[in-house]
Amino acid sequence: MQNDLAILPFAHGPAPTLTRIRARQEQKLRQVFIGLASICHVRQGRKRVEWGSRHLQCGQDVLLLIAPGMQMNVANLPRAGEYAADMVSLPSSLLERFRLHYPGQGVRSSEATALVSVQQDADILRAWRYLLDCIRDDAAADLQCQAAEGLLLALSLRGVVGGLLRERGDAISQRIEQHLLMLAPEQRSLERVADAFHCSVSTLRRRLAREQTGFRELLDKVQLGQALEQLQASSLPIADIAASCGYDSASRFAIRFRQHYGLSPSELRQTLP
Repeated sequence: MQNDLAILPFAHGPAPTLTRIRARQEQKLRQVFIGLASICHVRQGRKRVEWGSRHLQCGQDVLLLIAPGMQMNVANLPRAGEYAADMVSLPSSLLERFRLHYPGQGVRSSEATALVSVQQDADILRAWRYLLDCIRDDAAADLQCQAAEGLLLALSLRGVVGGLLRERGDAISQRIEQHLLMLAPEQRSLERVADAFHCSVSTLRRRLAREQTGFRELLDKVQLGQALEQLQASSLPIADIAASCGYDSASRFAIRFRQHYGLSPSELRQTLP
């Protein structure tokens, strides 16, 4: 008697996203929040990052692996008048799917390197190029996810996956950051988030207070991070970007952006090609 094997479909979530960053002048940004696990390749120029007491500088020969939830100071440094980089962000559902396919790949936060540069060998370079091709050609979402898994596997085989697969633990603030990133701006209310986490608004506030933060601070971090990405990667008017990220006033957005990053949205735009 022949056994029938059930072939499960590839149950993907959101596909990885590609942000292409360019500059013709040096960019210095402080407190840059990277909400999702991300992989960056500098195609021209150099990138310098600082976090805590550590710093790292990388160029065209490496991939920069950034753990989810990182906040760091960044300098994008042009060469011959241009800085160019590709940044791929990996949604948490894709990382969970990878762990299911390859058990034991996740590591505790305390054991993971939050930010690391990796030399590209033939397998890593091939997997990276294939992932970029899938995203740029708008391949089916499940193919994009599989390509991202292939890159994670190539990195894992080298033992250099760093903090991309780190398990972020039980901190409610970290879980809320991830949740907010998946929501549209109009859905990012305290009440909706409390409901999603099956608790009252007052309970959620108390839990965040124990971690020395609050909902407004987490929301601000997520909104500013998305605004920075749109300013660097699109030509949308600043007022439209402010509105799309959840800000009611373009002027208040500009003030808050400058307070956080150290330069205004218009000053950042002046560094772009």
